Amino acid sequence: MKVIVAPDSYKGALRAPEVAAAFAAGWQSVYPQDEIVSLPLSDGGEGMMNALCSALDGKIITLPAHDALNRPISAHAAVAGDIAVVESAEANGIELLDRSELDPLAATTYGVGELIKQLLDRGIRKFLIGIGGSATVDGGAGMLQALGAQLMDDYGNILPAGAGGGALRNVAKVQLTTLDPRLTECDIKVACDVTNPLCGITGAAQVFGPQKGATPEMVTSLDENLRRFAALADDDGTQPGDGAAGGLGFALRKFLHASMASGAKLVMEYSGFEAALTDAELVVTGEGCSDEQTACGKLCAGVAQAAHERNVPVILFSGALRGDTAKLTELFDGCFSIASGPGDLSEAIAATAENLRRAGVNCAKLMHLKDKYVC
Repeated sequence: MKVIVAPDSYKGALRAPEVAAAFAAGWQSVYPQDEIVSLPLSDGGEGMMNALCSALDGKIITLPAHDALNRPISAHAAVAGDIAVVESAEANGIELLDRSELDPLAATTYGVGELIKQLLDRGIRKFLIGIGGSATVDGGAGMLQALGAQLMDDYGNILPAGAGGGALRNVAKVQLTTLDPRLTECDIKVACDVTNPLCGITGAAQVFGPQKGATPEMVTSLDENLRRFAALADDDGTQPGDGAAGGLGFALRKFLHASMASGAKLVMEYSGFEAALTDAELVVTGEGCSDEQTACGKLCAGVAQAAHERNVPVILFSGALRGDTAKLTELFDGCFSIASGPGDLSEAIAATAENLRRAGVNCAKLMHLKDKYVC
């Protein structure tokens, strides 16, 4: 039997490769002769780099950069042949900061640009960039500065490197002639499942600003700054997806001519998921917590849709099932929580690997019942 194990990460517990390994270990402990194809996936946020590095047989490299507050850090990227996989949160991630440090007026995407520039130095011209988990609302201005663009005020003065969301109010011109010329040779794909525009009530500042430390007054100021920044590029700030990562999506699309794509579909494409479906008899997927939103375009739903198009059944194993599961039972051929009993969240997280191993054992036994009892 050929089984594809293609989970997302169980956020806060295990990354996708660890999830796949635990489930596969359980399965093969009882049916070692079965072919288990582990394809850990991601929706373009956390885990994208590792998932694609594994799928593309690449390697993780360490690069110097600066975090969202312009402090030196060591960041990572995946390189596979002529392709680089970048998680922008390696540089501008909110998880790199303490809650007390969050400051969207100062936070910058400069470090993201540093990563891209160093990868250009290594000869990379194809980029897959995931832009989730940011601490920034700077419209990607800092990234542009790191790549050579100059931001000028009304008097022609060049703004210091590392401009944050608050500095956008002083930008009167974006000088692109100094942008790294190698960018014109690049094919940049951005993994983004956020549909929010740059500006307005559903924009980067209004929706995501508060979770990045913005007060109501800051939200208003940041939204005005982003609108001003967009106008400098003859843009009205309404393009869906441009609000991702505090406007980093806008800068990548507008200034670097990147193409935006569903993170889940992009990862599935480059991981070889479609090809792996050939002769598969079952697909197993899962995530930390599943609810009716899972069925509305999240990674596991994409896995189910692609597998069903090839008439391959899909079972969902998640850390928890919440709320009305009607949409889940319509989408998946089976959906289960791996939880082994009542307990608090910390206990469930600690038991994740063992619970996944047990789920693998039980799923394998169920799938082979016909072999055991049919005469």
